[in-house]
Amino acid sequence: NETQVRKPAYLLGKVLVEGSILGMMVKSLARLFWLRTFFNKIYFKEESEMQEITTTMKGNHKFIRLDTKALIGAVFLGLVFVLVQQVAHRIDTMINPSCVIIGGVTWAIFTGLVVLFFGQPAGLITAEVQALIAVASGLSPLAPFFIFANGLGSLAFSLVAWKLSMDKWSHHLFAQIACNVTGNICVAIGLSVLLHLPLPVIIVSSTISTLAGIVGGTIFTRSIYKNVKKSGVI
Repeated sequence: NETQVRKPAYLLGKVLVEGSILGMMVKSLARLFWLRTFFNKIYFKEESEMQEITTTMKGNHKFIRLDTKALIGAVFLGLVFVLVQQVAHRIDTMINPSCVIIGGVTWAIFTGLVVLFFGQPAGLITAEVQALIAVASGLSPLAPFFIFANGLGSLAFSLVAWKLSMDKWSHHLFAQIACNVTGNICVAIGLSVLLHLPLPVIIVSSTISTLAGIVGGTIFTRSIYKNVKKSGVI
């Protein structure tokens, strides 16, 4: 019987292959392939989870945005920013030229909103447009130092917004602290270099401006940002 003859031959071949070096190599390769597939699944799963954690830690705001929407939005808000600051700084000048209170609050609000909605370089574009027009129009004797205050303040806010989700009051508070402290250090240098004010006066003036900007900026920026995001306009 042909089947009976082939069956012993098949069994003998199987034993020879499985017991040979070739058979052992085939089994080893099969096991390695299985282990590789198994560990790849674990690796890619862990990598995906790590990316999610990293994204959460870094917040949901891109540090750099070069799309048309962001750049056009920066120009538009920059124009509004200029108009608001022209009015605010003139009110501050009538009250006390050394204390930028109203202008400080509006500066903190616009600096934060531009960064939150459009990222960088939109934040820098808006900030520097306002600063350069302030210099050209003679808005304030401290205007030349607005160039540094606006730029560095915007970058400081961006770094915090990039790291945090900006969904909590504390996140906005941290961002405004970084922004206002950085900006007002630049203005304080201007008070010393241009107005030659004594150090105690500079400290008091800068502290008042910084606190006003942090409190006002946090409250208004968070409220406006939350409502605009909820409306889906931006």
